[in-house]
Amino acid sequence: MCAGSEIPIEAADGEIYSEPEFALVRALEREGRLALDAEGERWYARRRRPHRDINLRSTGSTYSIADERTGRVIGTIDGVRAFHETHAGAVYLHHGQQFLVRALDIDNRRVTVERADLEYYTQVRGEKETAILEALQERSAGPLEARLGRLRVTERITGFEKRRLHGRDRLGIFELRMPPILFETVGLWMALPDALPDVVRERGGDFMGAIHAAEHAMISLFPLLAICDRGDIGGISYPFHPEVGGPAIFIYDGHPGGVGLSARGFRDLETLLARTAELLRGCACEIGCPSCVQSPKCGNGNQPLDKAGALLVLEALLGRVPLPAGRRRTPALRAGATEPAPARPLEPVPEVPAPAVAPIPSAGAGPPLATLFFDLETQKSAEEVGGWQNIAAMKVALAVTYDDRTGRFRTYHEKDVNELLLDLLTADRVVGYNIDRFDIEVLRGYTGRDLSHIRTRDMLADIHRLLGFRLRLADIAEATLGTGKSADGLQSLQWWKEGRLDLIEEYCRRDVEVTANVFRYGADRGYILYRDKEGRALRLPVDWK
Repeated sequence: MCAGSEIPIEAADGEIYSEPEFALVRALEREGRLALDAEGERWYARRRRPHRDINLRSTGSTYSIADERTGRVIGTIDGVRAFHETHAGAVYLHHGQQFLVRALDIDNRRVTVERADLEYYTQVRGEKETAILEALQERSAGPLEARLGRLRVTERITGFEKRRLHGRDRLGIFELRMPPILFETVGLWMALPDALPDVVRERGGDFMGAIHAAEHAMISLFPLLAICDRGDIGGISYPFHPEVGGPAIFIYDGHPGGVGLSARGFRDLETLLARTAELLRGCACEIGCPSCVQSPKCGNGNQPLDKAGALLVLEALLGRVPLPAGRRRTPALRAGATEPAPARPLEPVPEVPAPAVAPIPSAGAGPPLATLFFDLETQKSAEEVGGWQNIAAMKVALAVTYDDRTGRFRTYHEKDVNELLLDLLTADRVVGYNIDRFDIEVLRGYTGRDLSHIRTRDMLADIHRLLGFRLRLADIAEATLGTGKSADGLQSLQWWKEGRLDLIEEYCRRDVEVTANVFRYGADRGYILYRDKEGRALRLPVDWK
């Protein structure tokens, strides 16, 4: 803020300004560079960074960015952006110069950087949860049902990627341990028609990829409605959101309290949908690119994305694609609400006898896929190898696969890793729980082969995309099958130190059995079960055929 008189002045938005600050705010307003939001409660910027002495875009605490060599402060960054752009290991750009972030000191709100000349950039990975606090406005037009309201957003930065500047090849994934970012804001959400997922799948699309791509494209065009940067807008897509009771797309102001951006988008939502559909039709790429559906800030690494499916979703919401009639699911307005609406099942959960915990043969006609259910235990913990960024150094203690076609288990010791890799690479499908982020990464320490050719189906990744947060296999198994795991990873590490490979093998084999049973339960019934914080069983639709 500006220096000068400290005489306090209360502005229309309820904030207290010094006299020079208030004069500056009023001057910027007269120039059309600032405005009050629709409720007259807070100022928002009409242009990016309207004045160097007043940064109304900043939220939360401000962090100073200091050069490690000279100690000189080269800039500042707000608290939310600091976690995304200046975490340890990030490549930070300042006036076109690359800086490598050496440390993010949260307690002292200080970022330490050093000048660098690197051939890569960094991009955070994370997960978000969105809870509805209160619906303020609602509107519907044909299949489009939308609400504007108060939201609580919880974001967890879980890691970051290094990508080559030329070609954008991924060079590695690195874990981060950071406290969650939690704030309340204003956003809009669209309750998607019940029939839409089936329509997208019937036309060969990936529904999660479709709504994810539609969300990205809509956010990219938001500056056409409300003059802002795409970084001012956040979003998340759900194939099933428990408070909405079905699939939904959320778009919200990326600043605590909201700054009026999503409110503008809500008023002109049909225009935004139509322009987004036009963007996708007009982009010459086949499967999606940075000009249409890819986002530079996507916490999931732009996966999954389905450009054709996104266009189908947008056309359906605009009433251009006929859909079977469906029910209205979005809760009614909840004036004065302060807590999220309670989660509820997609439909009543029947009493289904839990299957025996034993391998279940493949269902369906035709030759079965060569599917391997896979689990791996390690010799060392993350702490013993210097952190989660060094997963490959944890080393294989023992691995177990179950061939769903032959009904046979196979155990692999460290000396058998090459045989394990061959089996995984030649399988039609490799199913596991967190195998993309853990098991496969452990195996990278043994080979120079491109393990991205392994055709994995990571159940945890699917669950995270559906819910926006992760669940333990033990919790899924308890709710779905009525049984749990026999031990945990920490116990397995202790067994390794004691030389008890027999116990590790028993535990690992049990995990594979549980994984296979949960997967087949979901494949046969189209859903699995999990429990909310109140212990209620909820159905989670899955497509694991």
